[in-house]
Amino acid sequence: MKNVTLIKDYSKLSESNLDLKGGKIIAALTGNTDFPATVPSLADFTTVKNTYSANLVAASSGDRAAIAMKNQDKDSLLGAMRMLAINLEGLSLGNQAKLAGTGFDLAASGSSVPAMLAPTGYTLTDGLNPGELKSTVKGVAQAVMYSHEYCLTQPDEDTNWVTWVTTTVSTTFTDLPSGTRIYARVAAIGRKDQLAYSDVLSRVVQ
Repeated sequence: MKNVTLIKDYSKLSESNLDLKGGKIIAALTGNTDFPATVPSLADFTTVKNTYSANLVAASSGDRAAIAMKNQDKDSLLGAMRMLAINLEGLSLGNQAKLAGTGFDLAASGSSVPAMLAPTGYTLTDGLNPGELKSTVKGVAQAVMYSHEYCLTQPDEDTNWVTWVTTTVSTTFTDLPSGTRIYARVAAIGRKDQLAYSDVLSRVVQ
């Protein structure tokens, strides 16, 4: 029987997708009874990931010090992901079902899955309070999670998106600058890291 392992190197991911991957791992391990205690702990890994997320946004300003800090935090996140994947493999004792529920990619390919459909019916509306926007999309059958994403400038291929990874089709962006036009989208995420994006919408924050 082939030994099932996890992919441990995510250095080839774009910086925004690395941030997305870290969020997916946190979501998958939160409340996961198969892995009640890990090394690093879920709390410590979350701190590393959130620090990278914050500095990824800060680095989008082009400030050299912020970019240097972001690069340092990227290395820390990659190292934490590698260490966590090794620990999860040991705890799982080769159980493929448990490994598939970690948020990491399986190194051994499994059965094929249908192509992921792009989310439809995307809406971006005012939240209940100033500085809030509600992001909502219709559910996608194959999706296990959704990444609600926004940026403060007209997006292009180099845009660093702020991501909110959830298991729900709706979330509320908070602490947004009033009077600023926000650009947003939603990605449906499948079991084998299939990813499909909605259209990009924009709205001025109240």
